[in-house]
Amino acid sequence: MRLPDFIIIGAAKAGTTSLYHALARHPDVFMSTPKEPEFFARDEFYVRGIEDYATLFDAAGADQLCGEASTIYTLSPLFPDSARRIARHLPEVKLIYVLREPTSRSYSYYLQQVKDYQNATRDYAIHRSFEACIYPEAHPDRCPRNNFLAPFKPHLPDEPSLLLAGSDYLHQIRCYLEYFDRNRVHFLTFESLRTDPGGNLRAICGFLGLDPTRFLEELPRTNISRDHFETASIVQTSEQMKKRLGPLYTPLRLLPENTKKRLKGLALRVSNAGGTAIDPPAMNAETRKALHARFAPDRATIAEITGLNLTAWGVD
Repeated sequence: MRLPDFIIIGAAKAGTTSLYHALARHPDVFMSTPKEPEFFARDEFYVRGIEDYATLFDAAGADQLCGEASTIYTLSPLFPDSARRIARHLPEVKLIYVLREPTSRSYSYYLQQVKDYQNATRDYAIHRSFEACIYPEAHPDRCPRNNFLAPFKPHLPDEPSLLLAGSDYLHQIRCYLEYFDRNRVHFLTFESLRTDPGGNLRAICGFLGLDPTRFLEELPRTNISRDHFETASIVQTSEQMKKRLGPLYTPLRLLPENTKKRLKGLALRVSNAGGTAIDPPAMNAETRKALHARFAPDRATIAEITGLNLTAWGVD
């Protein structure tokens, strides 16, 4: 029975999807499909048993390391049993934890929820601001969960901790260090992964015992919210043009690809200029300041435990 040799445990919106794909390209690594099995966090998956989970790794080669990347594993206290369950079944597993400036990560996770809702429902309206999510008492008229969270996410609670708990890194780290020695956890930052992907990938190779010369020292560009909202704006504007032009719209689909690309760019500019862009509202300056103050007290302790340089956090 094959089980993971390592797990990317988080954080959500800290480059874990790019890291997952980068590791999957190493010939000595087998990554699970799906990327995020979420087995150890979600009760409805865990009750199926470890044998069921192990089938995700049946196709791995005998000499390959197995891994997965469920960021929900660092969303305690919403899923409080993850670390204990991992330690029970995988006491020798290695853990990779990517940290991102906590305020930016929280807002980015909000964007992810909006994106997932839009993709699932094709409803491109923005029904709820970031502030309405984290300060529900100040927004009693905020939309119900079925106008914010995607229908395939019934396991996620519609409460402020959904966006904020994943940025409480000290709490998450302590959950794991209760069960695992510090040397079994490799910490890095999203910011350094972006500026020095090669150096970070080599360090991960050293941590996992992989040959770094067989690694492509670059990160694929994946799961970018900005791309989604630009595309969604184009789709919305195109639908409006289709309604206005009627039968004249169909011939546009027969144009050369480079012409259609220029028209898509024009549609995006028209959408933005006309106020029809579907970008979620930016975080308020007051909210940003309040969240910086919320997360700042843990920064020094996090840096001491992880050995990471976090001096840039709290400064945009």
